[in-house]
Amino acid sequence: MTAVTGLRCIRCGRVFPFDSAAYLCPACGEGNAHGDAGILDVEYDYDRARDALAAGRDRAAGVFGFLPLLPVGALPNLLPAGETPLVRVPRLARRLGLAELYLKDETRNPTRCLKDRSTSVGVAMALERGARAVYCASAGNAAISLAGYAAHAGLECHVFVPNRVSEVRLDWLRRFGASVHVSGGNYDQAFAESETLGRAAGWYSRNCAYNPFLVEGKKTVALEIGVQLDGDVPDVVVAPVGDGCTLAAIGKGFRELREVGRTSRLPALFGVQAEGVQPLVRRFRNEPDDPGGETRAASISVRRPRNARRLLRELDAAGGELLAVPDEETEAAQRALAEEAGVVAELTSATTFAALLRRAGELRGRRVVLVITGGRADA
Repeated sequence: MTAVTGLRCIRCGRVFPFDSAAYLCPACGEGNAHGDAGILDVEYDYDRARDALAAGRDRAAGVFGFLPLLPVGALPNLLPAGETPLVRVPRLARRLGLAELYLKDETRNPTRCLKDRSTSVGVAMALERGARAVYCASAGNAAISLAGYAAHAGLECHVFVPNRVSEVRLDWLRRFGASVHVSGGNYDQAFAESETLGRAAGWYSRNCAYNPFLVEGKKTVALEIGVQLDGDVPDVVVAPVGDGCTLAAIGKGFRELREVGRTSRLPALFGVQAEGVQPLVRRFRNEPDDPGGETRAASISVRRPRNARRLLRELDAAGGELLAVPDEETEAAQRALAEEAGVVAELTSATTFAALLRRAGELRGRRVVLVITGGRADA
């Protein structure tokens, strides 16, 4: 069973009793123009979680194999997420002078992306609450993930996408039977529209910026890496960054591995944004933002990252950095991953290898994991 003890606001530090209906901190609300909302973080009794994990109670496959460290009350009947392979890439490791290079291949999830981990927890929570409809805003992956899981669970699904969403992604959404709301603006406008309509209708939110439970599914990618490496965690983990939730979740997952005694150290976290849209990189470097750029890496084209505070906290805990790469380098990295590692990554995921190529000289002799968050043919 879950070892949840409560919810803590990342912004003000207030602690609240666990409530499966919770969204934002009642005191801090939606925060300011920089996206510093009162996002809640799930807290656990790690002694209890350690004992439950050691005993193997309620052992399940994939994401729900870590049930004591999840806010879910019971094992749900959902599409299976997790248990994705950690692929060694010796050719590229030798070329870059690394001790080892791994790809955490999240393209093996049901809808071919890491978002299935968070969706599985979100849909489980929605079902526990008796929800009949779910919604989210997304440039593509989260929406497709939610549509697939909702179809399997028999839930009504509403997705809000930016006006530049690709036809390929729209086709995926329609195949799953989702109701698609195409915004007149970018992702941030689609997000605002989703929350306005979703709250008014009483649907269950899958938006990571509001729902505190989604990050708990995402963190299982780190928990799995720890298990797959028998606690000998890598030196560096690299992941793409849009809103900031995924890399922050990975940081939390590794911290929890340490809390339950499965590792003694934390890997450094490297987050990658597209050069054309890099608000978190600029914030990390204390530089003024430039809202005018563009990128073909649609999944990380987020101009108002709502999980900035969470991500910066994890970077403080583990060390690491945020950096930006141009689309041209990302496209070259995407080809190299396919030709030399046999993994077809979407453009967003290929930013991780593009960043590694830029930093390889500093990382010689180290063990690195690239998180390949998705693998569709379009950007």
